[in-house]
Amino acid sequence: MAARLDSFALTELAARPEDAFRLAELAMAEGRRIPGYGGDYYYYRIGDAAAVIRTRLDPETGAEELLGMDTHAASGCQWTCRVVKDVTPEDAGPLSRRVLVRREEAGDMAVVDLVCAGVLPDLREGDELRLNMVGFPLRISYDEGESTGVVEAQGETVLLQGVVTDARVGETFLGMEPLTKFISVTVSTRMGDVELCHPMELVAEDQRDLVKPGTVVSTLCVLSGNCAVGEYAGGVVFDEAHDFAALSRFFREGGAERLRPMLHGDCVCTFLENRQEGAENALALLSMVQQDMAAAGMDRSASGTLTGQGVRGRKCLLLGSAEGFAFMCLLELDSLGRVKEVQITNDPGIEFEMDE
Repeated sequence: MAARLDSFALTELAARPEDAFRLAELAMAEGRRIPGYGGDYYYYRIGDAAAVIRTRLDPETGAEELLGMDTHAASGCQWTCRVVKDVTPEDAGPLSRRVLVRREEAGDMAVVDLVCAGVLPDLREGDELRLNMVGFPLRISYDEGESTGVVEAQGETVLLQGVVTDARVGETFLGMEPLTKFISVTVSTRMGDVELCHPMELVAEDQRDLVKPGTVVSTLCVLSGNCAVGEYAGGVVFDEAHDFAALSRFFREGGAERLRPMLHGDCVCTFLENRQEGAENALALLSMVQQDMAAAGMDRSASGTLTGQGVRGRKCLLLGSAEGFAFMCLLELDSLGRVKEVQITNDPGIEFEMDE
């Protein structure tokens, strides 16, 4: 959603549909692939700027389908924040997410367009996010004086004020060919540091000498947060906790295709007496089960732990409704953390307790 090539003076790079398509093809050929649930991303550096291409496999042809492009920058700024609300527009692409976030110790809140959101197994209110942060100003002012460091959500944008701690000229280029230059300033706010990228032309002429450390910047901007950092820098993570988290989202929201990366090719899925072998058959059965449960009002899931002799401590996912749990999901994993077997049962003889 945050495709702000204008912030890097790169509008001409994708001025026409054919130009944008060529840039996407280049990114997919030479960029760094980041696997996600339901699709992959290609992170392509254009000097100090970056294009992030969203793709997924066409379910009918199996070919890679181009979904869209986001922009980011070579920023070292990171926020640790919590999700207040998912505010993704209804018309957003399947791999795009927008969230309202807050900082634990501050009252400020910000709307952030998430880049590479598909690397996260789930995204719910209260979840902690670690994001690499960039801001794309729509309006900006540099002044001398004191700063409150405020960050305030304004619909799809953010009103931000902070102190400039670093200022430099960013450059973009393709291969060895220089393209454009832009202003990159690091700004300290109560939510954390954020890198603001914009052309010098956005700054009033009488303020251009103030683009330096120590001054106060005020801006209305679009914030972009890259989720592919920390443990998710290489994309999706396969282990018991992440696999159960992805399944929890699936049983809550549907979307069986998101599960494809975490399933072993020979995955087996068993629902009561129905047993299906192979990843495709397993996905089909899981999809049917989820749809039937949703139709019956069973869209609640919670983590649990088995307590019976011989299986004590084994993790499970409890499935049901507000009235109680009716089914239990158990997993067997391979050495890489991918799912070899999914078992969904209502066996009353299995003892368990719900995790807090």
